[in-house]
Amino acid sequence: MNMEKMKDNILKLVRENSAPALGCTEPVAVAYAGAAAKKYFKGQVDTIEILVSKNIYKNGKSVIVPGTGEAGLDLAGSLGFVGGNSDKGFMVLKDISEDHIRTAKNILKDDKVKIGIKEGSPDIYINFIVKGKDEVVETIVQDGHTNLVKVIINNKDIYNKSTSEEESSDNDFLKQLNFKIMRQITEEIDLKDLDFIAYGIKQNTKAAEEGLTNDYGLKVGASLKKLESDGLLKIDMPRKARILTAAAADMRMGGGNCEIITSGGSGNQGIGVTLPIMIVAKELDIDEGKMVRAAFFGNIVNCYIKAFAGKLSGICGCAIGAGIGATVGITWMLGGTDEQIQGACNNMFANISGMICDGAKDTCSLKLCTSAEEAVLSALLALNGTIVHPNIGIVGTDVEETIKNIGYLSRQAFTTVDDVMIDILNK
Repeated sequence: MNMEKMKDNILKLVRENSAPALGCTEPVAVAYAGAAAKKYFKGQVDTIEILVSKNIYKNGKSVIVPGTGEAGLDLAGSLGFVGGNSDKGFMVLKDISEDHIRTAKNILKDDKVKIGIKEGSPDIYINFIVKGKDEVVETIVQDGHTNLVKVIINNKDIYNKSTSEEESSDNDFLKQLNFKIMRQITEEIDLKDLDFIAYGIKQNTKAAEEGLTNDYGLKVGASLKKLESDGLLKIDMPRKARILTAAAADMRMGGGNCEIITSGGSGNQGIGVTLPIMIVAKELDIDEGKMVRAAFFGNIVNCYIKAFAGKLSGICGCAIGAGIGATVGITWMLGGTDEQIQGACNNMFANISGMICDGAKDTCSLKLCTSAEEAVLSALLALNGTIVHPNIGIVGTDVEETIKNIGYLSRQAFTTVDDVMIDILNK
């Protein structure tokens, strides 16, 4: 494949995975499946059954559904069915009203909604089944949070989209890349094609400002700022990245209504890629064009890692995906060589690749802000000549082999971690 074709493919992939999102993407995906079912359901609801993959279950169990102050996949699905708009993708709950929320909660009170795990399903899988008198509508979302693959009415398929080949094709393409190619594309792509990246940086910054000024989630970002004003914490550049990413995650995981621009289909990872890069650029007076290219580089790397480790995993994606993307962008933005860029990645992998994902919830802000600060420090260390040695622990002979090791660890070991984590969550 020639370089121009590669540029086009990468731009398409990154753009598709950088979208506005309101709320955590796993419960939002369930809301999306519910909203899609509502289009075809005509009568009164008797029951709703929602079957999901282990990762959707884990990530949707404890995170606040936007505008409701409450958590739960049953609430997300009911709310999406009652008032969601599937045409808006990740923004499916944007126009939800208080009446919609009351109606959705009444459906739950009547014990009409059941949640179950679909064993052996792909990482992203939702089967939404709504039943009424002489009427059954099913929707299936698979391989992408808003990727509707099937609609079934009264046991008859009326929409069927094959996605496994498309998903496999994207992953096969990404796996052909390496860091030198990704860097070359970052430096050569027309800046005019990256307007969506610039918008993402601005929007995620707004979300962080919202998180600092209002009461969301654990208030990690706001608490760190207060510690600074109380004279108990000194704030340097890496810590500024920690505070801002924490604040944005506080807002998002605490049920706020400010949209986030995703990376790799994840809102938290969109925060984790863009905001550390933005902070470093602002602190060191780096021009906007270079900052935008750096964020684009980070987004490519995040997608690249997901091709090996999976879109959802038992390893925290903020650590092994967004954090790596951020450290790549920062190192490149500060003039790093190929060796330093890859070294910064391996510094991160050697440090925090063991961070588990115990489900999406307000404590994600703690993990995200740790990844953000370490992304800045790992870049600065690499630029200063401190790089972990190859072939030690998870770190391979080069960064591409390290990422393959992470993928192997994710597939072979962390599926068991997911099973154990779900047992813990269901105690």
